[in-house]
Amino acid sequence: YSIWTALWVTWNVFIICFYLEVGGLSKETDLMTFNISMHRSWWREHGPGCIRRVVRPSAPGIIDDVSYVSVTGCIIDFQYLEVIHSAIQILLSLIGFVYACYVISVFMEEEDSSKY
Repeated sequence: YSIWTALWVTWNVFIICFYLEVGGLSKETDLMTFNISMHRSWWREHGPGCIRRVVRPSAPGIIDDVSYVSVTGCIIDFQYLEVIHSAIQILLSLIGFVYACYVISVFMEEEDSSKY
């Protein structure tokens, strides 16, 4: 559990740095999809107050793609929602880790106190 928590916290710190463009990272790159496709945040289209409108391609025969989605009226920009989301995940992970350490210490005390 502690290894998974450390990995989860590390990933969320990376996400925060990625969306705040810290250290040369840019949210406009395809880094999140390993250059396979264009990265799009779920929060970009589904944030609070966002009005999502699908714009049909003008040329016939073009397959509908998410790049033809227009989003307006968002209360908070999607990158800040990603940062908030990751910060909450880090907080929950740290609370879980502290609680897990507490549970382990309780079990260790019970083992030490019980003598046959």
